[in-house]
Amino acid sequence: MGPISKDQITLDTGEQITKYGAVAYSVSALAKLLEGTEDRVVCLSHISKTNADEIISLLTHPNVDLSGLLQVDRGMTEIKLTYQNEYNRQSLQISVMTPLTKPEMSLLAGCSAILCLPLNETDIPLECITELRKTSKAALFLDAHGLVTGVNQRQERYRKTWPTAEAWLSCLDIIKMNANEASWVAGQPLKERESYVHFAAGLVQTGLQSCWITFGGQSSLIAWRRQNRVFWAEVPVVTGMGRVIDTTGCGDASSAGFIYTYAKMFHNSLFATIMGNTLGSLKATFPETNAFPPQPEIRGVIGSHYRDYLHTLLDDFLINKHFIVHEIEGDGQ
Repeated sequence: MGPISKDQITLDTGEQITKYGAVAYSVSALAKLLEGTEDRVVCLSHISKTNADEIISLLTHPNVDLSGLLQVDRGMTEIKLTYQNEYNRQSLQISVMTPLTKPEMSLLAGCSAILCLPLNETDIPLECITELRKTSKAALFLDAHGLVTGVNQRQERYRKTWPTAEAWLSCLDIIKMNANEASWVAGQPLKERESYVHFAAGLVQTGLQSCWITFGGQSSLIAWRRQNRVFWAEVPVVTGMGRVIDTTGCGDASSAGFIYTYAKMFHNSLFATIMGNTLGSLKATFPETNAFPPQPEIRGVIGSHYRDYLHTLLDDFLINKHFIVHEIEGDGQ
């Protein structure tokens, strides 16, 4: 759940693209992952009546339930993105989605996992999350990006504090953020990798099941709880996929990959991060919203890029050497 944005993108090559993004990337990625099953992804978002036909056409798929696409007169998110290079961009927000409501949460009844993907703090009110926590057994995943992002009077998006973080965190199972966002969530600068480890592990120790921090082209950090023990590991990103064409939507795609695997593999956060990193890297190789490859190709990418990592992980398990997986002991080490 969250906004489906209408994006006006200027690439670093000068090429201009208009397309639908944000939650649309996650829905498209999940649709590919669910192909051949009876499972479905429910998309809950407010969209404008003038754009409804295009969005419905874009997201129509046998494994997608579009009953949660709720048409409104105004209030659909619009973003203008201008890339300076492959990874850095200026972001302007032209309009903001009208907030989702507590009664609309009933549309997610029966879901085994729920992705919360706000672009602004008003998209998904805290009362919606508290309602879900009371009424649903679903694993609740939040991408914190939108809750540490504000919009000024010049329509520029900027980093800001998250005043309701404690209340949100008490409701969540999984939180995801990038390295810059982690400092805003923490309320203080995080610089060394060790500081990120202690921050992520601390969130898990105080109630979350998993905390995932991404570092762009560097390895992700995942901390998770198993029974009453807290572990952490670094997971390499997928490289060598070809030229980076458009990084818009990489975070949304990676979130989809994570929650799919988390729901399917008995809440295994480490394998979920592998799938998340893979889907995020694949998205960077194409500009379209719904051009994700089929499952066999995704499995092939994981097999070729994570073969050595998975072999080492097996050694971790068999001989308990902690090459990859590390445990946070009582003294925080």
